[in-house]
Amino acid sequence: MILQKTREEIELMRESALIVSKTLGMIASEIKPGITTLQLDKMAETFIRDHGAVPGFLGLYGCPSTLLTSVNDQVVHGLPTNKPIEEGDIVSVDCGALKNEFYGDHAYTFEIGEVAEETRKLLQVTKESLYVGIREFRLGNRVEDVGYAIQKYTEGHGYGVVRELVGHGLGRKMHEDPEMPNYGKRGRGKLFIEGMVVAIEPMINMGTKNIKQLKDGWTIVTRDGKPSAHFEHDVAIIDGKPELLSTYAYIYKALGIESDEENEFRREPITV
Repeated sequence: MILQKTREEIELMRESALIVSKTLGMIASEIKPGITTLQLDKMAETFIRDHGAVPGFLGLYGCPSTLLTSVNDQVVHGLPTNKPIEEGDIVSVDCGALKNEFYGDHAYTFEIGEVAEETRKLLQVTKESLYVGIREFRLGNRVEDVGYAIQKYTEGHGYGVVRELVGHGLGRKMHEDPEMPNYGKRGRGKLFIEGMVVAIEPMINMGTKNIKQLKDGWTIVTRDGKPSAHFEHDVAIIDGKPELLSTYAYIYKALGIESDEENEFRREPITV
């Protein structure tokens, strides 16, 4: 069952989402060759608690960490380790926070130094596909309209769309109805309603769509060992249209990137 949120609840969810956005902005300032994902994980836990929230992933389903950090061919759910990040790596950082009884859940894939051009293109297309999908999250559309748009865009560039892992509704629970696949057929799935909040998160592989889970019971990797990218935003339907609750603005400020990609999904531009 889809749980409709009031405007007041959506504003509380925006607070949770922005704590995650700020955490990712902090990570953007710290992530570089030589640092470990375990170090980043400890920084994130401290940051989230200092901002009046609690880590959303830590302890959830037995998760042992605040961040899920997926490097190169790791798709999602990578556990932080003591292995240093290296020049040329890509690292997907997925983070959650719980405040005022509502969750935020948000992810970004970082380039570490000079990344191979074909890998940079994968990240660019995957992030673009996120916004392609968000445009379809509006009244009158259905769940698979979003998935169809993401699938068409990314497969058009020759990439593989992961089937086993999907986005989801978001609220007082980290995972609510509906599931939000990154593939599908137009006109199928549950109908979108005013006040819905979802996490849309394309997980796109450079090669095959096929994946496997490592023995740690968490980390998902591509079967062919090629890189994978993951980007995620929290989005609400307000006045029939998609509105972002999360933002990459804090990441972009840390990295010195100028972007207006989010403006069409906001009533007013965010300032950081």
